Amino acid sequence: MKYTLLLMVLFFLACVSSTLTGKGYLNQKERVSAKGYEVYKIDSINTYYLIYAKRGDSLYKIVSKKNFNRKCTEIKSGLSYDFKLHSSLKGFIGNIAISAKQLPHVNCYSYDDSTEICLEKDSITDLYHADNIQGLCYIK
Repeated sequence: MKYTLLLMVLFFLACVSSTLTGKGYLNQKERVSAKGYEVYKIDSINTYYLIYAKRGDSLYKIVSKKNFNRKCTEIKSGLSYDFKLHSSLKGFIGNIAISAKQLPHVNCYSYDDSTEICLEKDSITDLYHADNIQGLCYIK
């Protein structure tokens, strides 16, 4: 009887724990997956946000057009997110793929008439955009 009661209590605790985790009652740090990008700095230039993130040993500079939306999950420094990143600098000339690594003499890129965003050759060698970022809003 004692073992049955103990097993029932353990089963109940396991169910409650998985329910709390699934419904988001844990804090944001605990909900982050291991594959997320940790935001360590947020900056802006003209009409663009620059979101600096890291994952493992790699650093990323994510460019996002400013967009003001009060009802969203705001991206904050110190938290991690599962961004869907794409290189902003990859393109094709004819059938040949061109990337920032193939253009070492190019350091800055124009985003509009008044905005140039530069690489940081010692640490950040590409600029990125994310499908699930609008302004400083993270879209799940």
